[in-house]
Amino acid sequence: MHLVVSGEGKSDIGIGSYVDGTFIPAPMYQMIDKIIEKKIGYSIYELTPSEITFVPKPELITICKSIKFLAGKKREKETGYFYKNAIGLSKIAKNKGDDVIAILFRDSDGTGTSPSNLYSKKVESIESAFESEGVNGVAMIPNPKSEAWLICMLKEHEYQNCIVLETRSGNDDSPNSLKKEFGEILESKSIEYHDINEMIKNNEIDINLIDMPSFIYFKNK
Repeated sequence: MHLVVSGEGKSDIGIGSYVDGTFIPAPMYQMIDKIIEKKIGYSIYELTPSEITFVPKPELITICKSIKFLAGKKREKETGYFYKNAIGLSKIAKNKGDDVIAILFRDSDGTGTSPSNLYSKKVESIESAFESEGVNGVAMIPNPKSEAWLICMLKEHEYQNCIVLETRSGNDDSPNSLKKEFGEILESKSIEYHDINEMIKNNEIDINLIDMPSFIYFKNK
């Protein structure tokens, strides 16, 4: 199995080492690895890291510049950017053999009264792009953003119903900012952000504690 992954920045999927280009994972990739490990019995990152192709966002954007986009029923103008990103990632995935999974991470970032609506549109846009290219691809879209998943996981049973997090704004400047709350949780638990990688890897925190529709949908896909 070969994974082709791309995110928005170094704090979600990961980054390529500035020394030798080696993929350095971040928490969202660790979640991917755990989900797949449960299915195939081993960690791709630990045992077969060469089977991971990490595509930095700038590289993906460059590839997408040559992709034409026509709005339509499944390709609304407002989500065309995500459709093109998925097409670009598909082109890379097609060169990696037959047993490939392409995973495109993007925050939903809904900032209006219906963040779930924006989430659904982005997921549909990305999935329709993968389907049109005949690629086994998955949209990794936290609703409204990755901090919601991490808050749910870190606070464990303190959140009786994590679905309420999906009704929050993805705007970091909002009075009830998820990013701010996540930072406060890390501080209260004396955890550094990079510690989360090892905590997921070593099962110190369980990703299955994330009882949220957007995460469950991603995990099932």
